[in-house]
Amino acid sequence: MRIGSLLVILAFSGCDLFGGGGGGGNTGGGTGSFDFTKGFTYVRKDDRNVYAVNDSAVDEPAALTAGLSAYTPSFSPNKKTIVFVQGCGDSSSIATVPSSGGAVSTLLSASAQMKDLKTPVYSPDGAYIAFSYLNGSVTEVAVMNADGTGVTPLGVNGSLSYASPTWSPDGTALYVAAGGALGLTQVEKIVVASNSVSNVTNTLGNEARTIAGRLVASPDGSTLVFDGEVGSGATRIFTLDVSSKTVTLVYAGENGANESFPTWVDGSTVAFSSDSGGNDNLYSVALPSSTSPSLLVPKAIEGWYSR
Repeated sequence: MRIGSLLVILAFSGCDLFGGGGGGGNTGGGTGSFDFTKGFTYVRKDDRNVYAVNDSAVDEPAALTAGLSAYTPSFSPNKKTIVFVQGCGDSSSIATVPSSGGAVSTLLSASAQMKDLKTPVYSPDGAYIAFSYLNGSVTEVAVMNADGTGVTPLGVNGSLSYASPTWSPDGTALYVAAGGALGLTQVEKIVVASNSVSNVTNTLGNEARTIAGRLVASPDGSTLVFDGEVGSGATRIFTLDVSSKTVTLVYAGENGANESFPTWVDGSTVAFSSDSGGNDNLYSVALPSSTSPSLLVPKAIEGWYSR
């Protein structure tokens, strides 16, 4: 699959977003065996390992990595594999680990033209992984085969920064957070096969100023959820209706707290990280909006639900 290249203004550097070649090592694994069925993968701020936990036993998580400085894990469609970023900047890599436990495999390591690898996500059929990276002073978006081969830059728009790719449900397109000097203030859509780019929205509504960390398409593709920075500097969870362009604040949050890295539990429920009360936990809210979030997983950030 050959797709054109995308040159964009730098959106992030180093590990700011988080507060090649294929093939690689098999190190850093955690637990030897875990019976994962359905639930979350996430990391903990204190050790930055990848964890998996079942909905039926949220107080019994399994550590799947050890000492790898992991970020933003997400599941393959069959829930058997978790892809994540290890390290950051010049030493970052994209790696996988079985959700049942086992060896960590490095798919792609940072290179001179591809540094600061971020937010890898599987395509709906599990055949590809989309991610963003830093090339010199600009960011770019790319896809690769699920085994780490065939890395191919995406896009044609040289005037916008792109970040946090998320697949459309049919796997034909990516939605990306986009913007320029003022930050990621809009959303674009890239059709993969034709390498064509179209604008979804130029505005994030009246409250969100920029997309802070993650943009994710709903199971049916009708809605995008994102964490937006508001005027106070805190981050809150918003939804964007792809058709009407309506942006809705999902949960207002507590003063001084931040909600970030949303993930879809189902078509009407969103989970997210929150540091409310000085703790790091995963919560959920029912759409379209709620004032009463439900605690899902304690001591967890950057969660992703298996669905």
